Amino acid sequence: MPVGTVLSALVLVVQLLSHGGLDAVLWFATVSIINGARLVLAVFRPNISDGDPRRVGAWLSLYGALALLSGIAWSFLALLADGYTTAQAPLYLIVLSGLSAGAVTYSASYAPAPINFMTMPLLVAAGCVAAKGGIENYVLAFTIVLFLCGMVRSALIGQASFREASRLKYEATELAAEMDRNSRRDPLTNLLNRYGLEQAIRELGPSDGPFVTMLIDLDGFKSVNDTYGHNIGDDLLVKVARRIEDHAPQGATIARIGGDEFVLLFPAATSRQAAGALASSLIAAIAQPDPQLNSVRVGASIGIYISEKPRLTEMLLRADFALYAAKRKGRNEYCLFDAGLDQALERKHCIERDLRGAAEAGALSSWFQPLVRLDTNAVVGFEALLRWQHPLHGAIAPPEIVNAARETGLLPLLTETVFRNCCAMIEALVKNGRGDVRVAMNLSPRELEAGNVDDMILDMLRARNLPAAMLEIEITEEAPVDRERVDEKIGRLADAGISIVLDDFGTGFSTLVALKNSRISKIKIDKHFVRDLAKSVEDQALVKTVIDLGRTLGIEVMAEGVETDADRLILRSLDCMVAQGFLFSPALPAPEALAYEAAHSSQTLAAEALFDPAARRLSGAA
Repeated sequence: MPVGTVLSALVLVVQLLSHGGLDAVLWFATVSIINGARLVLAVFRPNISDGDPRRVGAWLSLYGALALLSGIAWSFLALLADGYTTAQAPLYLIVLSGLSAGAVTYSASYAPAPINFMTMPLLVAAGCVAAKGGIENYVLAFTIVLFLCGMVRSALIGQASFREASRLKYEATELAAEMDRNSRRDPLTNLLNRYGLEQAIRELGPSDGPFVTMLIDLDGFKSVNDTYGHNIGDDLLVKVARRIEDHAPQGATIARIGGDEFVLLFPAATSRQAAGALASSLIAAIAQPDPQLNSVRVGASIGIYISEKPRLTEMLLRADFALYAAKRKGRNEYCLFDAGLDQALERKHCIERDLRGAAEAGALSSWFQPLVRLDTNAVVGFEALLRWQHPLHGAIAPPEIVNAARETGLLPLLTETVFRNCCAMIEALVKNGRGDVRVAMNLSPRELEAGNVDDMILDMLRARNLPAAMLEIEITEEAPVDRERVDEKIGRLADAGISIVLDDFGTGFSTLVALKNSRISKIKIDKHFVRDLAKSVEDQALVKTVIDLGRTLGIEVMAEGVETDADRLILRSLDCMVAQGFLFSPALPAPEALAYEAAHSSQTLAAEALFDPAARRLSGAA
């Protein structure tokens, strides 16, 4: 349109120089007015993304109508050029062809506009040229018509190409939008996923707070999958999602961030219930019996954290810590993250942060608790137990150290540290001539499954030239693992002469299955069955059963947690030969443990000499 205005001004100048009059000025004014209207219409076009399609259609029709009016105006150029017979006629025909080509080029998105504009001027020009007669004029007229047809075809092809490109762009945009929506949504429940939760939290402002974060974890969900299959488990997750939505405050953000973990986040001011009351309502709703689940009851535990600012990592970390505090209470419980839990979390972080430095500095030590024969009171072994005196938090319990190592990826370093301490103890016992005393260390199946701890143990024993028969590995049953891989590694250790002990017998997940493993040479009865054994007939029956089972399978049975002489006497009467516990000695630093062993060895020899004449004569000769 700007080019058309310039060219129309050029025609006006040519006409005025050729003694044109008022008709040229009127023609130029008409063309300029129409072009101005078209420019205004183009500038104020409707917003296609927000506009009504009918509005867009009406706008295009009006635009095409103005293009037609412009074409009619340009048709009157024939009158100014006396039917294209004047000397300026070739120039005007060139201008018309250029305008037509430009219209096709710049209006490719809507073919009716250039077609409406160029059809009448070009047809009028062809007619005027043909009317002059002569073969040259007929050929020129035919050429003008062919040019018009070519321009019409180009306009239609351009419009088709533009529409196809627009369609592909629209589909790509929609696909990208859908992918973005899907990237934020959990496909099963249609709740937000973790990424979607992150995006939602970014849209919250501190002025909307305080915020309540509830981390909801299902109790018993694994049993649903194991018993009824994953399809029923998926149906249950969808039902739980809908129950959370039904009880959530208006405008709350709900997400599923794990297999059976959900997050409910909302500004505290939007809830008519206190956080604890809402958590109780959610637990009751989720725990409603499901007709599809006859033998499994599903519940929920909830950790709650209230914060002033919306920070996802902080919210989930503290809500998760509160969740596990709730789980320690039992099923269908909730816990609010409070000052006490804040101190406990800070302690946990401090321990995790300082653990590597403590291990590298030698601050982690192993103390050794004696294993004693009940018939002779002789020390037959030691169990290595972790000790760490933290400079701020004091003595750290072994389970706390192990959990911190697992969380920070330091479990292999911790295991190697304990094993080195065991090797040092074995060397001291060999030096004292007590190669018959064993030293035990604890290993979890997870460590055996994940790493190369078996290679580390066997390589270090060979490097330090220590007898493998003096080492015992106490395997704890923490959770089901890759049994074949664990059994393979246990086999390597057992074949090397290391004794394999099944620890905490009676509390694992697959205890009886583990007894079928011919590599197991000893069983250690868990302290919960031994403590106050003299007062419990039921526990005595259980312990007796385990002892008889061990005797049948050719497996030695030991007991831990012996604290009273009455319990010792009961164990002895049940034919349990080896035990450990505070009755005999707590865990001791290595030098004190060696002194304890030496003292009890001397007492045992003295006791034997009283009842054995040969031993008494040898003792006197010495």
